[in-house]
Amino acid sequence: MSRRQQIAELIEERGFQSVTMLARRFAVDTSTIRRDLDRLADEGLVIRTHGGAAAPLPSDGDTAQRVTDRDPQLAEKRAIGAAMAERILEGQTILLDGGSTCLQVARHLDHHRLTVVTNDLHVGLEISTKPQINLVFVGGELLPTSTSMWGPTSIQQLETMRVHVAIFGAGTVMDDGIYASSSYAIELKRKMRSIASEAFFVADSTKFGRDALFKVFGFESFTAGITDDTLDPIRAARFPVPLIRAVARSS
Repeated sequence: MSRRQQIAELIEERGFQSVTMLARRFAVDTSTIRRDLDRLADEGLVIRTHGGAAAPLPSDGDTAQRVTDRDPQLAEKRAIGAAMAERILEGQTILLDGGSTCLQVARHLDHHRLTVVTNDLHVGLEISTKPQINLVFVGGELLPTSTSMWGPTSIQQLETMRVHVAIFGAGTVMDDGIYASSSYAIELKRKMRSIASEAFFVADSTKFGRDALFKVFGFESFTAGITDDTLDPIRAARFPVPLIRAVARSS
């Protein structure tokens, strides 16, 4: 995956990123990042702002379809979403994190008796199109240039809940756990995990081995992870938790 593609995906999943932050992350000059952002803005993949860029938000109610259709990992994420949805049982209550891979999980849920809890606007809108699924939306404050809610109100609401399965996206999968480039939602994600009987993470193979600053979870928090079949099978076999490699099919 090219640097420009990684930048677009990072901004889509984590919201606003400054030029300085991106230059440090990718070990290049700020002028290089500015050119990357200008190009991505021309392609409609980001919104250029003072000092950085933010993710484009859909304006026509299509639950981010236009954005995800340009995702170079879309086939892999669809496969991951389908594989995770197959592991959800009728009658369960599940908690769905935000991000493009969790959105694919939501799109593949075709259960008839299910409750979905989420704090992500895109995931919530997707579930709202499935009248057979009960949606519980976690409120709070909207993360800057993001689609996820957070803050004390979100945490207080979660404290009254109990779910069977929590499903988390991953900004970065390192050797000792799941990491994020921002510390905004770490407390909220850990609260989400604390109310779930078990948890899975979903991450395409490009997320493995990236650098990130903030550790969110160790692997002891998860029953398993789901990735795509382009991840090295030897690496997958040596992973500290079971990794399910979903096969992406061309559309």
